[in-house]
Amino acid sequence: MQHRSHPLRLRFALLPAAAAVALALAGCGGGGGGGPVSSATPASFSGAAIDAPIAGAIITFTAGAPLADGGQSIGNITANSQGGFTVTVNLPSGTGVPIFANAAAPAGAGTTPLELASYLGQSDALAAVGALTTSNLPDLDISPVTTAALAVYAATNNNSFAALTPAAYALTLSTYRNDILAIAAAVKAVGDNLCTPAQPIGSTSDLALQIAQNAKLSSTNTASTTLATAAAYLGGSCSALPALQMAILADSRFAPELDLGDLIEANVQAVVPGSYQLQSVIAETTVLQTINTVAGSTPGGTTTSTANPAEVFVDDTIQVDASGNVTSGDNKVSGTLYGNLLSLQVKDGNGNVYQLRAKVGSLPTALSSGQQAYGVQGGGINTANQALTLFNADLVPVAAGGAAAAPSWNAYWTASGAPTGMGSEDSGIKGCATGQLALRFDLNTVFPQGTHSDDALGSLAECVAPTAGSASTSWTMVTAASTYNQFNEDHDGWVFNMQGASLGQAGQPSGTVVWSEATTPTAAPYVMQADNVTLTPPTITTNSATTAGTAITGSAYYVLGSRSVVLSPASASTSQGNAILNIQGNLLSQLSESSRNSQQGDQPSQGDH
Repeated sequence: MQHRSHPLRLRFALLPAAAAVALALAGCGGGGGGGPVSSATPASFSGAAIDAPIAGAIITFTAGAPLADGGQSIGNITANSQGGFTVTVNLPSGTGVPIFANAAAPAGAGTTPLELASYLGQSDALAAVGALTTSNLPDLDISPVTTAALAVYAATNNNSFAALTPAAYALTLSTYRNDILAIAAAVKAVGDNLCTPAQPIGSTSDLALQIAQNAKLSSTNTASTTLATAAAYLGGSCSALPALQMAILADSRFAPELDLGDLIEANVQAVVPGSYQLQSVIAETTVLQTINTVAGSTPGGTTTSTANPAEVFVDDTIQVDASGNVTSGDNKVSGTLYGNLLSLQVKDGNGNVYQLRAKVGSLPTALSSGQQAYGVQGGGINTANQALTLFNADLVPVAAGGAAAAPSWNAYWTASGAPTGMGSEDSGIKGCATGQLALRFDLNTVFPQGTHSDDALGSLAECVAPTAGSASTSWTMVTAASTYNQFNEDHDGWVFNMQGASLGQAGQPSGTVVWSEATTPTAAPYVMQADNVTLTPPTITTNSATTAGTAITGSAYYVLGSRSVVLSPASASTSQGNAILNIQGNLLSQLSESSRNSQQGDQPSQGDH
């Protein structure tokens, strides 16, 4: 049995109960809280170990837990020069046995051993599919994102994987998405030799776990300290972290791993065949694809000073057939849907061609006038300039007469004006009036802060209310009087303070932004837009240094159901490019893939999955 060593602090001992589980695994191949194991079923796995591609990685499949946490090895293989592998693994029987893929770079590949892990699902469900590839199970790409997600799960579940299921994994992604993003960036920074831990670390998976266990995570009543903790572990001066977070959010491989989890993408198609309208926001970043494909590439060498402004893209001629083929009558959109993994090529009105990969989830029907619409979140590249590109969209059903289902932006407000429920992620926000919905925006990828560009920038708290009326098509958003807008942290003598971040709009009272359904270049009622918006950066004090980023003024966009707001500067020449403001889980981002969960025996409650 192998388990982690932790030079910076004690983690946990292998207690008798855990030892008993490990012995049971060793004896019968079971684990994870499931039933008895009676046999093994062969299954074929084809995937890749990616930070950048990890040539010659040692790939080990384990049952019960990741390899570094005592999981039982059930198969291994050495990856090729591109990190790819194909192997047949004997999966233990038992519906409750979680299966993991683990990757370790060859010895000498970096100053800190590169070790990654991912969760594949439950053994019997995997065996039923028989052959799995990165086309139908994205977590067969063993990556910094999957490693970070498992670290957060361990840190929030007493370092045990016994109760891990696809639904529990999806809930972890939803609740701690921004923490996972920050930890994944730290893992990638070390894996790509861009930054070095301040003290010796056993491996990158150890680094991920230590950050997760020592940070205040997003579900607490205070602002998350995950990025500050990550920065402290990397010496407080890892300038790569903001660019790496942006790169992960907009990457076609990493972005789908952040959303909706990775249940088996087989047999159940997420979208009902029929006619749809695609309403989307396409937002290029200043980060180029090479930052995620070339190990050791520096952010400065993989960024550009310009990016095309964010755009609203609408296509009302989309057809999805029973085989998952996606086409459009105007030939601007084409792609394939496998389960809820959507691969698309989109040609916009300016001649740009985007190759995209995204996850699809069901929007609550209350948000689309009782009809089933779908949220789409992912990323990819502009094929012309290789800029990594964020893609948020909704697929809206179109009736036989040609009318698309209308959005219901105020669906969660009651007749008295109060929202019908508040997610736990919104707890702790102060200053929102009755009838307002609290939103938390993380600013970690937005403002470079001098030599401390990797410092955590806390969160911005906003209060949202719809315009009165059953057919509300606008919001008024005001800055909340919340501790999330002011943040102080003392991490091992490394003092950090943030004050003063705010959103405002020209012609409105201070701290007020009015949003309306987008109308340019054509009507997009599932996209909220606000023009002449200014995001004022916080003032950051780290020890004796005080810095502040440059304010951004432009148009802001939000797609119903998505987990981010895009702020596109008025001038395309700005070095900032399109800014991505991550949103903590809230009532408007309740995407579900429960129809697919049912094939594996998991029925999560309605929520962010």
